[in-house]
Amino acid sequence: MAILVTGGLGHIGSWVSHEIARQGTTAIVAGRSRRRLSYLEGFADQIEFVSADVLDYASVCRVFKEHEGRIEGIVHIAGLMGGPHFATKPQHHIRINTMGTVDMLEAARTFGVQRFVYVSSGAVYGPRDDSPSESAPMTPGDLYGAAKASAEFFGLQYANEFGLDFRAVRVYFAYGPGRFPSELYPLYQAIFGCLEGRTRVELPAGSDQAVDFTYVRDIARAILMVYHAPTLKHRQYNATSGACYSLPELIQEVSRISGRRVEVSIGPGKIMPRGPSLDSTRLREELGFAPQYDLERGVREYVEWIGEAG
Repeated sequence: MAILVTGGLGHIGSWVSHEIARQGTTAIVAGRSRRRLSYLEGFADQIEFVSADVLDYASVCRVFKEHEGRIEGIVHIAGLMGGPHFATKPQHHIRINTMGTVDMLEAARTFGVQRFVYVSSGAVYGPRDDSPSESAPMTPGDLYGAAKASAEFFGLQYANEFGLDFRAVRVYFAYGPGRFPSELYPLYQAIFGCLEGRTRVELPAGSDQAVDFTYVRDIARAILMVYHAPTLKHRQYNATSGACYSLPELIQEVSRISGRRVEVSIGPGKIMPRGPSLDSTRLREELGFAPQYDLERGVREYVEWIGEAG
């Protein structure tokens, strides 16, 4: 049997694929293009890449038909990350994050695959000053958050109407191997850019912003804990490290740990409509999740990967 992972070569998805293979199961990775990632090379026999586009329902169905009887469940990650770029092509990006999810839900229903884990986002909670739990309503404050919330609602209704075992994991800010800082959104570049040699950070706002970045391998573990649980009390789980830093503190800590000096100039206020973290008590108490990486260990491992992959 195998687990189908959409976006399985992306930042979070590649570590979900890694963890699936490490546990001895085959990961069928569906995507539009391949990427070479060193940490997946040792699992070549357990990671199968298949070409598919979540907005091309025919290609999605082809994957399910070719692997009919093998796919035990789905981890759906394919989609566009949040950030300023999301609003540059709103119609296209919304379609990927919503209708791409609907295509996967419908394929799961059609081919009788019951277990479906959707990787959602803390953006569904919208602008906040606190760290919301899953009992807080979804009140997105931008198009990205609205798209992720919509996808969750579709999944919940597929569960209600068709009996699909739908589970959502709401992640927040991920960092670590799999993507270079320069490949990601501006805030990520500001925090981790020194790992690629950036020596100065200038932001118009953000000195009053606190944020919780979680190491990508911990996020992958959390996703698969939710996937593998035989039964769950709830359908939605937050997954974060629980360790918050102010934005200036975080930049300085990454600089210190990596040994890379950086000059920082950040204006007052907040730079994004997000709370500092998410309350992951439900995941910790029900499934025993505990992050294995603090910032020190995570940054050191990230520095090592960048050095090897650069």
